[in-house]
Amino acid sequence: MTLTEWQTWEPFVDALRRSAPPGTGVSEFAGTVGRGAWDGSYLDDGDADARRAHYREAAREAARTGGRGPKAELDDALRTIAALLPDTAQVVRVVAGARPGDDVVELVTLPPAVVSGPVTPVLEVVLEPGALPAQYAATITPSPDGAPAASADPDAVARLVAERMPDAVGAPPAEIDQAEATLPAGARLPDEVRALYGAAASGNLELEGEKGRFAAFEIVPLRGSFLREAFLPAARFDTWSADADTFAPTDPAGRVQTAIGSPLWFPVGTDGAGNVYAADLAPGPNGHVGQIVLLDHEQHAGAAYRAESLAALLVGQVSGSGGAVPDGSGRTADGPDGPDGGEAGPGSPSDTEFLNLEPDAWVERLDAGTVPAGLKAAGLVPDRTAPPALPEAIEVANRLLELHGQALIEVTRLTRPEGADRPERPRRKGLLGRLFDR
Repeated sequence: MTLTEWQTWEPFVDALRRSAPPGTGVSEFAGTVGRGAWDGSYLDDGDADARRAHYREAAREAARTGGRGPKAELDDALRTIAALLPDTAQVVRVVAGARPGDDVVELVTLPPAVVSGPVTPVLEVVLEPGALPAQYAATITPSPDGAPAASADPDAVARLVAERMPDAVGAPPAEIDQAEATLPAGARLPDEVRALYGAAASGNLELEGEKGRFAAFEIVPLRGSFLREAFLPAARFDTWSADADTFAPTDPAGRVQTAIGSPLWFPVGTDGAGNVYAADLAPGPNGHVGQIVLLDHEQHAGAAYRAESLAALLVGQVSGSGGAVPDGSGRTADGPDGPDGGEAGPGSPSDTEFLNLEPDAWVERLDAGTVPAGLKAAGLVPDRTAPPALPEAIEVANRLLELHGQALIEVTRLTRPEGADRPERPRRKGLLGRLFDR
């Protein structure tokens, strides 16, 4: 069987009907199926709450009697369909109607400009290919007056690596030069960073777990590591709906420039928990070139100050005023320079970049010709607790795509063959019917 045959979907359509609350006329599923999984939302006569309440009651009954549960038949049918799509996911809308001719399966093909989300297959439309919010495109540059901290000590860094990693092999000078040549704005690698890679191209730098030090620092290779791009703005971006209002925190001490991410935060090591220590090549006005910042994998933007130099971080040459004393996890104690400190950046993006509206509101703007000319992306789910119906979302998305000359969403409709048997919904018997059945 193939996806475009009714027989492929018939077991799920019938299961959808049988699993509906009593008295339901039309049941609907909208979501994605494929890659061995499925996800979506159910509506019965346009009401999601009725099915949830019905499921809770059915689940309690199954637990009492040892039954399979209210979704077992649905999941069996979806599992069979998902097996036909091992490498891709299919957006689909399935309707079990009040009459046989109302049953329909819609296979939805999304163009690259349409982004799916966890609550709806049509979350947003990117009208300018590859566009990111303005704050993600902002860059930082080195200051011509920047200088390393007094605690910077390339020789101490090299000695430490030699002591702790006696079998390490350093990166060739040409490889270090090549890494430097890829830096923007004419930035240079600090001598401490050159000393680190000259002593060891990679590997785990095991340190004493003494108070005021930490024990986890795995050197990030100069080449071939995904961590070199994992904290750049594009990698930190998810969707316009999630990140249009994301801004980097501001360092109140003025040591770290405000940015979503930057190649001038040069990764040098990891803390063993998914976070990266980076040499800051473009510090703020009160910072030092080569100071160490932490790129937190749980944060979507910014960098947090950690130490005034690589030597201060690794060797522990920390002064009371200039450095930072990491604890055993590689984080400093709570304070104004912590990952949650500082103030958020500027306000929300201009509505000429991104708007997140209900389909009806988009229709009003489209009809009136008031869609901003410079709109880069359009969201369709401002209220995640009540996502729009898929047909309405597709209609609005296609009007927006057409307005910008982009490929449209395509929908392939499958219907139950005429004359094919269709199980009727179980009808509740009245009092006389129950009496005559005795």
